[in-house]
Amino acid sequence: MIKSTFKLCFILFSICFASSVLSAQPLADKTIFNNGYPEHAQVETLTLSFKRLGVSQYKLDGVNNNTRVDFTNRLDKLSKQLQLNFSFSHSPALLSQVSHLKVYFNENLISVLPIKDQVTPVNQVANHSIELNPKLIKDFNQVRFELVGYYDLICQDDFSKTIWAELSKTSSIKLQQQALALESLLEYFPAPFYDERDYTQLNLPFIFASQPDESTLEAAATLSSWFGAQADWRKANFPVLFNHTPTQHSVVFATNDNKPDFLLDYPDVTKPTVEIISSPTQRYAKVLLILGKNTAQLKEAVVGLLFGHKVMTGRTASIDAINNLPLRKAYDAPRWVRSDRAVSFDEFIEYPNQLQSQGLYGQPINLDLRFAPDLFTWRQQGVPITLRYRNAPTDEAILSRLNMLINNKFIDGFILTPNESHILTTETIMPLLSNSEPSQTRQDFELTGLDLSKKNQLSYNFHFGLIKAGECTAIPAGGEFGVIDGSSTIDVSDFHHYIALPDLNVFANSGFPFTKYADLHQTILIMEQHSSASAISLLLNFTGHLGEITGYPTHKLTIKHPNSELDLDDKDIVIIAKADAFTHQLTDDSSLSILLQNNQRIVEQAIYNGAFDNNQPEKIKVSIQSQGKLGIISGFQSPFNSERSVVSLIATNDNAYSLLSNSLIQDDKTALITGSSAIINSQGIKTIKTDDQYFIGHIPIHTLIWFHFSDHPFILALLSILTLLLISFILWRLLGVLTQKRLAEGDKQ
Repeated sequence: MIKSTFKLCFILFSICFASSVLSAQPLADKTIFNNGYPEHAQVETLTLSFKRLGVSQYKLDGVNNNTRVDFTNRLDKLSKQLQLNFSFSHSPALLSQVSHLKVYFNENLISVLPIKDQVTPVNQVANHSIELNPKLIKDFNQVRFELVGYYDLICQDDFSKTIWAELSKTSSIKLQQQALALESLLEYFPAPFYDERDYTQLNLPFIFASQPDESTLEAAATLSSWFGAQADWRKANFPVLFNHTPTQHSVVFATNDNKPDFLLDYPDVTKPTVEIISSPTQRYAKVLLILGKNTAQLKEAVVGLLFGHKVMTGRTASIDAINNLPLRKAYDAPRWVRSDRAVSFDEFIEYPNQLQSQGLYGQPINLDLRFAPDLFTWRQQGVPITLRYRNAPTDEAILSRLNMLINNKFIDGFILTPNESHILTTETIMPLLSNSEPSQTRQDFELTGLDLSKKNQLSYNFHFGLIKAGECTAIPAGGEFGVIDGSSTIDVSDFHHYIALPDLNVFANSGFPFTKYADLHQTILIMEQHSSASAISLLLNFTGHLGEITGYPTHKLTIKHPNSELDLDDKDIVIIAKADAFTHQLTDDSSLSILLQNNQRIVEQAIYNGAFDNNQPEKIKVSIQSQGKLGIISGFQSPFNSERSVVSLIATNDNAYSLLSNSLIQDDKTALITGSSAIINSQGIKTIKTDDQYFIGHIPIHTLIWFHFSDHPFILALLSILTLLLISFILWRLLGVLTQKRLAEGDKQ
């Protein structure tokens, strides 16, 4: 009876929601659901190489005798079979009776492999395959290798180079995962759409019923930026589909009057609503529904979800009101080092014990730092760091050090002395910046140290020394600890903000100048009214990229289609379009026409100058018709406000939008985007300087004069002489007035 009732409910549910197949056409025959869902649980086999899992230490020795491999398990996956496949070679000097390699899975000893006497060449290594117990798997998992190596039973030096074993870089973990049909609950959100346990790139389709309007695009851009912030270093890609039935975890936008075919019979809503359901044709695929009475409510639904999902429960939630959501201030992005006060290291911590290192050569302490890219560091000694650290007591005769690095480049080092368990010192991390002026765009960011446009990694390495008393010695018994105190601070509050633009390096790597305000409330984005799915995907990937940089959703971004009533006077502007999309808009004197004419000029310079050297005296124009893909990113000063900027993302055709998307998603390509314009094709990226520079920001007037004339010493000397003459004249006149006044007072007496 219960089975029949369940089957009947299942059939009714299927009839209500299963209205399309992959082609997004309504299902005429629903009998395939009579016996439940037609598909079985998906099973996939993954082979994760050690390299893909980020293993950096393959060689073990007598001191560094441990290495680990970390991997994760998604919430919506069940790992059924796990297999560790690896091989290793070892020193022929190791004694087989007492030397061995121990293998742990989540700190459970699962195997001990003896070190055999070397009877074959070292390059002929044995392959090992170990089954891992699925019952031991957790969300975050670790396989650890530990070498126990001896070359002598009586007298051994653990620092001897004869103790070693090396894992093969072709080693891997093979796992078989079965899909799980999760409950449709908002408590899981953002899983399964984004799962922090998954270290791969986020790929999340956005589905629209039809061509989205401006409000719908703003809602989608806000949501993609938030998912981009969650994905962070994993990166995020957002494919766009129209009127499609989801077959994987997806987001669907729908209003009462505009629904995809598979939701045609779905109940209407009266308030902004978010809901999680299963796909009607794939129960293992979850669908996040963003619903509204009209398109304006879609934006409210997204904002309510992003700022209120932690208190949402059940399958559905409606948003009654959104209050007290202030505008962000300049340079206050959550992932940026604050510019208004000193920031403690505690504010950069991402996991417990991040500031602690253990062992003779412990793991480095790493902190990721993003700075406002327009910090004016000209002729500054550097960014001050007040560093506090503690370490376990050291012997006076032992030389122990703390080394500081930025982006794996050495900055400074300190000797750990026995009587300095609490050290307070102030150092700088900026001297490695190039001394070239910001007016030379490319040199500004060819840095050997700190790069203001990118995420920097600050590292501290504790290295404890050891006295070797004789031929036989052992490593310390343990207890070597070093800690960077969380009260240590970094302070950029005394720096002004001033930068030379256009510079696509700071745009591509830090989203500047748009990310100056993390919510993008001073940015307007213009794109075609009937943009293709690939153009909208570029928009979502772009806002997802900005979310990754700032750690905050772009919920105040304004998206507009071309019209003559656009207010562009006090906005930074982004353009996404095909090269010939707005030609009909160039005939009048509207602000949009002025903007597009400037953009067209910059794009033409990028294309035609790209074939020549930047110093080419003549600009040669060649008329070419080509069927290939080409993407152009260009930056220039806004024609409406000298303090505002324009960046355009232009594609020659719909297929070329993918080139622009990939340049923002793939770090190796993003790093190549510099200069004023970047031409992107299937073979790479070429950057060009196409326009005169302009400066935004504010610095004191005397610094401004000194900075801009520093390359012209004769003009600077002339100005100095004129200034001295002016001051002398003023003093002379002032002394003359005072003399006459005293003489007049003497005559009266």
